[in-house]
Amino acid sequence: MDVPELFRQHEVAISARARSAGIVQHAGDRGGDREEILREFLAKHLPAKFGVTKGEVVTKSGAHSRAADVLIYDVVNCPVLYRDETTVLPIEGVYGIIEVKSTLSKAELQDATSKVADFKRLAPRDLSVIRTRDYATVHRPSRPFGIVFGFDLADNSLESLLGNWHAANIAIHDVNYVANLVVVLGAGVLLVEHVDWRLGHIGPLLDTDAYVNLMLTHQKRAEAGEPSLDVQTTEVIENIGDNTFGRFVVYLLMMLEQLRLGTPDLGQYIDPNLPLTIHRES
Repeated sequence: MDVPELFRQHEVAISARARSAGIVQHAGDRGGDREEILREFLAKHLPAKFGVTKGEVVTKSGAHSRAADVLIYDVVNCPVLYRDETTVLPIEGVYGIIEVKSTLSKAELQDATSKVADFKRLAPRDLSVIRTRDYATVHRPSRPFGIVFGFDLADNSLESLLGNWHAANIAIHDVNYVANLVVVLGAGVLLVEHVDWRLGHIGPLLDTDAYVNLMLTHQKRAEAGEPSLDVQTTEVIENIGDNTFGRFVVYLLMMLEQLRLGTPDLGQYIDPNLPLTIHRES
């Protein structure tokens, strides 16, 4: 089987369905139809341990996110708090979100990156306890991801979109909360590239924890008057045309496999005075 060609055909089929959805006149209906196209594909093709839905996340303190177009969550360990046309999940069980846009203009990119930042700000960083048959250990959950997914460009280009993304990231200020990936079908992706001059390595920097830790190391070395790392990060374009969807799926899987979530403690949602649950690893 020619896997690259298979994903090119997936991209053609998804783009065709999205164009058909554009026949609907009401903008909200068009957006919802296109979100469903992506959710349906991911639900069918991601490993079964990853759940795919739309909805909101909630924290133990009762804070809610805005509605997300795509939530990817731990289908094995995450309780579903509410499910109807939309779903409500405890944030500890959510890997990340994807914000979907029919056309990715500057304004739509700003809206999507703002939603990603708001979602990431809710993510807990408190330690939890994990017990196995032999020992108990503490665990700090991974920071979640956020992706912006556009079915098409507006009256712009990937180059102008890169400038808009850079400006949005500066406005957000903290790399904890920036989008990990920007995708435009049929055009390409925007991402942060990691260059290690000492090792001669260049590659995508998709993991939020790795990005944050690298920036903190740079900061600490500068404050201590130590030499800077021979490592550079930069926002780049991958102009890959009709190979974009396959690259998106690969990058999504890379992010998912790097993340280690906590297990939602439903007792803490119901009554914070209840004792913490010690979770057992299988």
